[in-house]
Amino acid sequence: MGTASAIVKAVLVFTLSGKIPDIVVNAQESSGILYPQDSESREVKSLDGIWNFRLAPRLQPDLGFQRAWYSYPLKQTGDVDLMPVPSSYNDISQFKEYRDHVGWAWYDRTFRIPQQWQDRRVFLRFGAANYHSIVYVNGVKVLEHAGGALPFLAELKAELKYTDENLITVAINNTLTRDTVPQGSVVWQKNARYPQGYFTLNYDFDFFNYAGIHRSVFLYTTPKTYIDDLDVTTRVVGTTGEDAILNTNAI
Repeated sequence: MGTASAIVKAVLVFTLSGKIPDIVVNAQESSGILYPQDSESREVKSLDGIWNFRLAPRLQPDLGFQRAWYSYPLKQTGDVDLMPVPSSYNDISQFKEYRDHVGWAWYDRTFRIPQQWQDRRVFLRFGAANYHSIVYVNGVKVLEHAGGALPFLAELKAELKYTDENLITVAINNTLTRDTVPQGSVVWQKNARYPQGYFTLNYDFDFFNYAGIHRSVFLYTTPKTYIDDLDVTTRVVGTTGEDAILNTNAI
C-alpha cells in the first residue's frame, strides 16, 4: 500500500445486525508503537545483553561527537567497561563517577542480520532510555529521541549490512532542564572551593536521576506491507450498543 511515508487508515464499521460493513479510507500518521512479537510474518531479534560502555569526560562532554566515536568500535576510543542492557548504569559499578555522572554516556555492540531479512522491512526499537538518546548504525545517525519513559524506533534501510557485522552506537545524556520531565537545572559552581568548570545538577524533590538504556532493545521485521496499529471503538445506536469501529493503520 505504498512506501513507509504513505500510511492508510481504514475504518471498518461492523454492525451486529449483519449488514455489510462500510469502509472509509483516509490518510493519517501512525499513532502507535506495537510491542514486537514473533508471528508467521514477523521475526524478532533481541539486542539485550552486555554492551561496551564509557562516559564522556565531565569537562569535555562533547568529546565523543568531536572525535566521532560512533564511527568505529567504542573500545578503540580508550578504556571501556561492560554494561548490561537494560539497566541503569548508575548502580552497576562501584565507581562514584558512574553513580553521579551528568552528561553523555556511550554504548555500543555489534550484531548480525539474517540473510532472509533482505526482503523484509527491518526496525530498531528501544523500550526506553533516559533521557536524550542519539542512535547510530554503522556510523550513520538513524534516530534521536528525548524522554525517559516511552519507546522509540526507526526503520533501518541502507545502513544495514547483510554479509558482515553491524555496529550500533548509542549516546545518552541524562541532563535535566526546565523542559525535561522531571525538571532540573545545571548550576555552575564559581566558589573558590570548587575546581574550574565544576557543576552540579539540581532538582527540588525526592528523586534520583537514574540513566541509561532502561528497557529492552529489539530488531524486528515486518512484511513490505503490514498493519502498524489498530484500535477498537464501540458506540451506542439508539438505546443499544450495535456498532464497533475498527481503525487500522496499514503501511
